Amino acid sequence: MATMPELIGVLEQHRVDSGATLELFGRRLREANRITKGKRGRGAAHMTYLDAARMLIACAATDHPERAVDAEYVFSNLVRHSDMGTDADFPMTVPDAQTLDHVLAMALQAIGEGKVEEVATARWRTKFPQPEIPVSINMWLMVHRSHVSADLRLLDGRYIYHHPALKALTDSTANGTLSEVYKVATDALSRETHRFRTGKNLRAEFDAPLLRTVANLIAGGRQ
Repeated sequence: MATMPELIGVLEQHRVDSGATLELFGRRLREANRITKGKRGRGAAHMTYLDAARMLIACAATDHPERAVDAEYVFSNLVRHSDMGTDADFPMTVPDAQTLDHVLAMALQAIGEGKVEEVATARWRTKFPQPEIPVSINMWLMVHRSHVSADLRLLDGRYIYHHPALKALTDSTANGTLSEVYKVATDALSRETHRFRTGKNLRAEFDAPLLRTVANLIAGGRQ
């Protein structure tokens, strides 16, 4: 099992941020009880898949360690809005996968246990039996900061997560509710997401190599 310093080392190797900044991210999340606490050195706590998911989400949602707790909490609690494909071998179903932090933890665990690679390899070999062709695995996480939303891909599954206020707004529109209800939902969305919005429409994307390395580290200390 991996410790926070080991996870920080992996994230730094993949140029997610500098080691010093990542240490601040981890410290702030520990202080807020968002990830597992432990002693330093040999007594350091072992990271869980959920810990790793929340650390990744924090780093995707903001570049500022002092905003890490707020950003991680809000983005971790994005809720399932829709699917753009599902995968029978990895049924990321609600309620287990209701929020972004839990669905990402589920994905990391499936990767770390080798299940994703096994399924992807079997599917790939049915199309390309030549052993010299490398297996292509579709998996990534995209976090849209200004939209306060996220998009997770795992093989054939693709899942869209929105702020609960945005889901309430779109639900009210779909249900044809009264204009007053729509206004309340719009005001709530603006109030809850304004601090994350900028004119830059920033997006953070974590690709398959990073997710695989983090998952393998949590699974057994392998990088």
